[in-house]
Amino acid sequence: MNWMAAILLSMALSIDALSIGASCGFRGIRTPLKAKVIICAVSVGVTGAAVFLGDILSSIIPELFGKLLGAVLLFGLGIYMLVSAVLNREPVECDTDHSSGIDCREAFVMGLALSADSFSAGISAGMSQGVGLFVPFLCGAFQMLFLCTGEWAVRHIIRTGHHKTPYWGIISGVILLVTALFRVLM
Repeated sequence: MNWMAAILLSMALSIDALSIGASCGFRGIRTPLKAKVIICAVSVGVTGAAVFLGDILSSIIPELFGKLLGAVLLFGLGIYMLVSAVLNREPVECDTDHSSGIDCREAFVMGLALSADSFSAGISAGMSQGVGLFVPFLCGAFQMLFLCTGEWAVRHIIRTGHHKTPYWGIISGVILLVTALFRVLM
């Protein structure tokens, strides 16, 4: 896996954080820095565990099969994200206690929800030697960036009325499909 593929994969896996940040902003829910750090730490942990598992699998199964399996996992995840976006998947309900703020427990659950789709992609990244080891940290960094950007952008998006579109999920799915294609071709 090269650096560009690792960056694209990390962005695709983290782009849901943009819609979550925006969703919380639309609802007037405040996400303090401590909660954002917990969300990103959970993402790094889940994706890191998946990369580790993928690395173990790469030593057990033949390289060609591992490469194809990784591409199939990414392709399947990309299709899932596209279908979910088109079917208008609802964002994670982030403020379960209706306190207008995200506490540590809610941040942990949000982190798990945001990194659920990172598991199969993390396995895929771990099966490709090299840059895949940086994917968990890139995912955490992009999640922080996208959470903050989503909150900031919500003020501008509300004015345009385009805040209920599936564009982010579609973009994320397309990026995963392109990454899977590159994985097969390289």
